[in-house]
Amino acid sequence: MKKISIVIFLFAFIRLSGYSQYWTEQNSGVNVELNSVSPVSHDIIWVCGNGGTVLRTSNGGANWINVSGAGIPNSVSLVNIWSIDASTALVTGYLGSDTWVWRTSNSGANWVQVFSQSGGRINGIVMKGLQPNRGLLQGNPVGGRWTLFRTTNGGINWDSSGMYLSQNGSEAGWKNSIFIGSQAIYSVDSLIWFGTNNSRIYYSSNFGTNWTPQSTAPEVNTYALEFLGIPSFTDGLAGGENLIRTSNGGMNWTPQSSTGSGNFSGFVMFGLLVDYYGYCWYTRNTSSIYRGFGGSGWSVEYTVPLGNYKHFSRARSGSYCWGVRSNGGITKCAYYLSGLNQISSEVPENFSLFQNYPNPFNPSTHIGFRIAESGLVRIIVYDALGREIQILVDQELSPGTYEVDFNGAELPSGVYYYKLESGSFVETKRMVLIK
Repeated sequence: MKKISIVIFLFAFIRLSGYSQYWTEQNSGVNVELNSVSPVSHDIIWVCGNGGTVLRTSNGGANWINVSGAGIPNSVSLVNIWSIDASTALVTGYLGSDTWVWRTSNSGANWVQVFSQSGGRINGIVMKGLQPNRGLLQGNPVGGRWTLFRTTNGGINWDSSGMYLSQNGSEAGWKNSIFIGSQAIYSVDSLIWFGTNNSRIYYSSNFGTNWTPQSTAPEVNTYALEFLGIPSFTDGLAGGENLIRTSNGGMNWTPQSSTGSGNFSGFVMFGLLVDYYGYCWYTRNTSSIYRGFGGSGWSVEYTVPLGNYKHFSRARSGSYCWGVRSNGGITKCAYYLSGLNQISSEVPENFSLFQNYPNPFNPSTHIGFRIAESGLVRIIVYDALGREIQILVDQELSPGTYEVDFNGAELPSGVYYYKLESGSFVETKRMVLIK
């Protein structure tokens, strides 16, 4: 009896510590090099690329709408985009030594130039989570001073007052090599990091007012970087030609073994309670996506026949990520914890969603449900503002009674909602996380 109990425990642990994911290719409708992707949620994603190209979707990429032009010249290479919501986005690009930022507030029907500069190419734009009208743009130095501007009105106006960071030697930055805390946890969205070509990453804890250099030596370049929001962005990965890792917010970066060749172009980190790093993915300037656990043990997870990945990013809410490529290709991945157990195979009379238990909870809770007919089942967790937090279930299930676990270790205390969708059946319930 003791052996059976141990086996059951180990099976449950493996299931609850596992994950599921699936990769799909999406039709972008273009074949130009795509340089940056900014997913707000599962549904809302914006993409930019060469030839003044901007694409958007409001249905998770089932259809991509080309919203290029209408104020953006097709001679411009667009290198970074930040989407505030389905209607509003900011995109930056360059031609020769001149750089610009354009803004739309009508889903790309019109673009208005809101920033321009000779030299100092803009590498990235980031916006706060709870205050999405407050943001920062970062670009290469001009006249010995890094290009740093803030906005308080959603990117309509930009001001560099109070932000001075002197250039060290001839250093410069890289497109998309910037990270803000609002990409995962909104309570610490004043934390910003950006990469350089000078064996250093710059870090600000006060939304750009002051900056501290963090040494990445011997790694010279930081083409991409990402931090995980458990408990306060102490764990991070970055890369140039080689992979480096931090466990103290970037105070120290150490070399890590990795797989593949080519420059790093993006990271996605997905936290678990049992391991702060959890599952991680990265792209290099190749056709493959690599997966590891806890920042190590990397292997090829997915490979496309054409195009090299130029950027890779996770949605700011929910459990999805996108990669964009040199040939106009777009890859979508859904990933979620696979802590799903079938309690009974007896066919119930009706669909039903049970109240989670325990409730209130900290940090984990169980969610039970009954499925009356075979079909696609989705269970989605939302915050109190209706933002998608995580996909718990997204797969075909046969009739029966099931239970899935939700872990809120990354989230602040508060009210959350979980929704069951299967066929025409939809039901939502409320739960409370108290830490």
